[in-house]
Amino acid sequence: MGRSDTGNRYQSKASTSLINQVDESRRSRNIPPDELLRLYKAGKRDFIGVDLSKRVLSGVNLRWANLKGAKLNKTVLVGVNLTEANLSEGDLSEAKLYSTPLEGANLRRVKLNGADLRGVNLTNVNLTKANLSGANLHKVNLTGADLSGADLSGADLQKVNLTGANLRGVDWTGAKFKETELTGVSLLGGSSLVSQSC
Repeated sequence: MGRSDTGNRYQSKASTSLINQVDESRRSRNIPPDELLRLYKAGKRDFIGVDLSKRVLSGVNLRWANLKGAKLNKTVLVGVNLTEANLSEGDLSEAKLYSTPLEGANLRRVKLNGADLRGVNLTNVNLTKANLSGANLHKVNLTGADLSGADLSGADLQKVNLTGANLRGVDWTGAKFKETELTGVSLLGGSSLVSQSC
C-alpha cells in the first residue's frame, strides 16, 4: 500500500472521529430534561452548552453540575438545586427562578436580563460581568457576592442584601433601591449610587 493510501485511510478515520465528536456534542446539547436527570443520577456532571430553554424544571438536584454556556432562557426553575453549579456564560434571560438555591454558584458573564429571581439566595455567588439588566432581585440575598463589572441597569434591588458584596464597576443606571442593605460593600472603580432612590 502506498503512502498516499495510508494517509487517506488515516485522514478518513480522523474525519469520522471528528464527525462522531460533533454528533455527540449535538446530542449532549439537545438532550431532554428527563435524560439529563438520568445521566446526572448516574454520576455525569458535564452538561456544557445543554439547551433547556423554555422548559419547566421542578424539584431537580443539579448541585455541582457543569452547565457552562447552557441555554435556560425563558425556563421556569422551581426548587432546582444549583448550589455550586457552573452556569458561567449561560443564557438565563427572562428565566423564572423560584425557591432555587444558587449559593456558591459560578454565574460569571451569565445573561440574567429580565429574569425573575425574587427571594433567591445568591450568597457568595460569582456574578462578575453578568447581565442583570431589568432583573427582578426583590429580597435577594447577595451577601458576599462578586458583582464587579455587572450590568444592573433597570434592576429591582428593593430589600436586597448586598452586605460585603463587590460592586466595583457596576452599572446602576435606573436601578430601583429601597431598604437595600449595603453594609461593607466595595464601590471602587466607577460605581456610584448617587442619584439613585435608596
